[in-house]
Amino acid sequence: MTKNIYLTLISSVFLLFSCGGESSENLDENNDTEDVIPIGGVFTMPIASYNKEVQVNEIQKLEESQIYSQIFEGLVKYNAKTLEIEAAVSKEWSVSDDGLTYTFVLREDVYFHDNSCFEGGKGRKVTTEDVVYSFEQIYDDKSTNSAYSIFKNTIAGGDAFHNGEVETIEGITIDGNKVMFQLEVPSLAFIKKLASIFGSVVAKEAVEADVFIPIGTGPFVYDHINSNSELVKLAKNTNYHGVDEKGNKLPYLDSVVFAYYDDNDEQMELFWNGKLSFMRRVPITKISEVLEERIGDFESKPPKFILNSEPELTTTYLELNMTTPVLKKRKVRQALNFAINRKKIFEKILKNQAYEIGKFGIVPPLPKVFEDYDFEGVEDVSYVYNPQRAKELLAEAGYPEGKNFPSLQMQFKSGSTDYLVASELQSQLRSVLNINLDIEAVEFNQMLENKAMGNADIFRTNWAGEYATPEAFLSNAYGKGVPNNTNEPSYPNSARYQNPEFDALFEQGANAKDAAQANEYFSAAEKVLMEDAVFIILWYGEDLALEQAFVRDFETNSIGYIDLKKVYFKTPTAAEYTSN
Repeated sequence: MTKNIYLTLISSVFLLFSCGGESSENLDENNDTEDVIPIGGVFTMPIASYNKEVQVNEIQKLEESQIYSQIFEGLVKYNAKTLEIEAAVSKEWSVSDDGLTYTFVLREDVYFHDNSCFEGGKGRKVTTEDVVYSFEQIYDDKSTNSAYSIFKNTIAGGDAFHNGEVETIEGITIDGNKVMFQLEVPSLAFIKKLASIFGSVVAKEAVEADVFIPIGTGPFVYDHINSNSELVKLAKNTNYHGVDEKGNKLPYLDSVVFAYYDDNDEQMELFWNGKLSFMRRVPITKISEVLEERIGDFESKPPKFILNSEPELTTTYLELNMTTPVLKKRKVRQALNFAINRKKIFEKILKNQAYEIGKFGIVPPLPKVFEDYDFEGVEDVSYVYNPQRAKELLAEAGYPEGKNFPSLQMQFKSGSTDYLVASELQSQLRSVLNINLDIEAVEFNQMLENKAMGNADIFRTNWAGEYATPEAFLSNAYGKGVPNNTNEPSYPNSARYQNPEFDALFEQGANAKDAAQANEYFSAAEKVLMEDAVFIILWYGEDLALEQAFVRDFETNSIGYIDLKKVYFKTPTAAEYTSN
């Protein structure tokens, strides 16, 4: 099918399930009281790249995580509003006094989605053996496994299983409906890692089927027939175990649609017309349209649209490929860092739409999230625009005024804003250091493969933390997971940076017994990383997000986690805003 046909399908789905401004009013008219939640509707949001059907342990993109979070569940999950950890496939858990043993008690009413991979096409009940199998997938040794980097050095025997030394993971045992995890050392981040998408419970039948289809236990079911690379359709899981506070079955929505658009004008027009429920990021080229031309639609009572803006757990930076000969020189990397005018990019290209310029490290400077972290100390060894110092360092490295310096190739995700940033970087390096930067726009999925294989000198990266600890960001520089063979993919440390001092501090932070001690080691590791100048930190995220005013109980948060099982549609009334 062509994209236009799929767009027509989306419109048809909206009409079928009564989603949109007029249909929301119709839903309201059918309610006897304000307490009744309207059932039905289609929640639609755009995604920034083509969709790929990947195994859970192969996820690399935030939007893949957002889609799969509606399909899959783990033992625990995040509360989308508070980011506290809640029970999911498990009904309760406990932790031993020494912090080494976690015990989870499974629910008895959780079933996998119906699919032909199961006997009779009926989704079977989740068992403790499924949890064990799911963690064997996390510790699988395949080169495309993204999950292992998160759980490496965590569960006893997990690394030995990954290395093929044993056939079972020693630290995972089962007893009836209980699953016990024995950790190698205490881990403050372990429960948050379980809440990430990589902690999802998967079915062996689905993973090992001839044709993989995402099959989980979550509130929505993947519609394989009506989905493709530009359109992801999820249908209500009518056998979902969840209920609301009054005992009503969840989810409320009939379906969820994630759609890819390569045209910003088309995307904005669909939102203004009520055909998109939520937009996570307003294109830079459309900010004036939102903040100036349409501002009345946000300020009216009741509003037609909701505008959200909050600091995100994201860092945008450049990765320098440590296998590129000239980039192995520390002074060259430092020169590149000093040559970038981040403030100019922030004001000229981003139109001030970011939380902060990249004058700190890779960990976003969010004191409310990372309490008592030494951001000031990290800032002291980080980089701001200093063209004179950049020229001095390049000369000391053997390239005075850029003489005999080779051209560098930089890849970035296809998109108008990304191109504008890349062009500005190219211009700044030429102006300050007299060196050439060849820039290339690459389709996002292909760029992720290129990064892992090191098929360019510099890559623009936008990293979103899966869990709110410095470890989630510093793991991008952990060197013990880098393969010895450059023909093998390296993820998440695609820069292939290796420094024993950094690794030792990182491990001490990951194994710390309390947050204060963890912060001490993590910040020390980050200072080593910044002095080595392997990354060029550009900015920290704070994007404008748009939401239809009729969307209710949809929560946004700093880690980009979304949970749609309690979302419903109801047109706002003026009475709701009389006190505002």
